[in-house]
Amino acid sequence: MDTLLELPFKFVKVPKMRLKVPNISKPSPMVVFSIIFFTYFLVSSGIIYDLIIEPPSIGYQPDERGHARPTVFQMYRINAQYIIEGLSAGFIFLLGALGYIILDLNSKKNNSYVFAVGLALIVASYNIAIVFIRMKIPGYNPISIY
Repeated sequence: MDTLLELPFKFVKVPKMRLKVPNISKPSPMVVFSIIFFTYFLVSSGIIYDLIIEPPSIGYQPDERGHARPTVFQMYRINAQYIIEGLSAGFIFLLGALGYIILDLNSKKNNSYVFAVGLALIVASYNIAIVFIRMKIPGYNPISIY
């Protein structure tokens, strides 16, 4: 069996090659964080949904005169979105995540101004997300769910 495997190498000469291993430097932690944070933005924006379904960037709705008026939110459809709607919601989620990151960084410094900025980002992102849901589903009240 070994002679059968060695047979082609008796006729073919293996070339002598000197391959250098590429010198790839290790990325800095901030570069890795930026890539992961940007990926979080894309995933929370619904980029996978946008690639599969291919919705329009914005929608149009007729007004009282019959003219087409641009709309950003698909009303009464919680399972569908326009591209701009997803990107804006992803940005709001990004602000909330940034608020949590700022609060985590503040645990070492214990600065009250930094704490206030982080807390403001978290509260603002939550409230803006609720406003987005109320624009998408009129009459939505997160308090009276039960």
